[in-house]
Amino acid sequence: MEREEYRYLFELEERLWWFQGMKNITRALIERFAPNQRHFRILDAGCGTGGMLDFLCQYGSVVGIDLFEEAIGFARRREGARLARASLTQLPFADKSFDVVTEFEVISNWSVVDDQAAFNEISRVLCKGGLLFFREPSYQWLFAKHDLAVHTRERYTQKTLRQKLRNAGLTPIYQGYANCLLFPAALARRLIGNLIPSKQRSDVRRLPLLINRVLAATLSFEARIVRKGTLPFGLSHVGVARKE
Repeated sequence: MEREEYRYLFELEERLWWFQGMKNITRALIERFAPNQRHFRILDAGCGTGGMLDFLCQYGSVVGIDLFEEAIGFARRREGARLARASLTQLPFADKSFDVVTEFEVISNWSVVDDQAAFNEISRVLCKGGLLFFREPSYQWLFAKHDLAVHTRERYTQKTLRQKLRNAGLTPIYQGYANCLLFPAALARRLIGNLIPSKQRSDVRRLPLLINRVLAATLSFEARIVRKGTLPFGLSHVGVARKE
């Protein structure tokens, strides 16, 4: 991620519609596949500036790791989680250390040179029956300036993710999408943006309060669907895998 993006994201993570909506979707998946659990040992693999740490602390004790000191510096301003600077392909934890690992758009990053090695490490630190909750960008043909700004290496297909999970000894128990209802508008924005010369910046932007609330409500509606079913397409893959 570009360095100037870290501060920008840190300032927006608590209130921007995207982050609010993704927390709701993650909550729906956790409560669907691990209901009534509040004592997990949780690893947030690639915690960035720490926007998910407080949320995850609702479900147990949390450790956050990130490769970049800039990100860890912002994450240290959060409360409740332990932090370490580490690579996703060389996790500094013993085998079977965690009940839950979360990974949100990290394995697709340039910093992860070998994504299969990253999935293998996640599998190694998960206990038997442990769960991986993940989110990754979908559809390589959607690759745009946003991806360059946040250092996305690859946008995945469900088939590719499923195979990499299985190679690591993780069984996919749910694969779906998020940001489905806003997909047409996002598609148009990204395709047009690729045609207009401009600085590489992520799509994360401050928005007027009313628009922010409408977009957050849209993702909250998607979360209600994810709690029981599956969205057919979207800008992001969301899923759950179990260590067998």
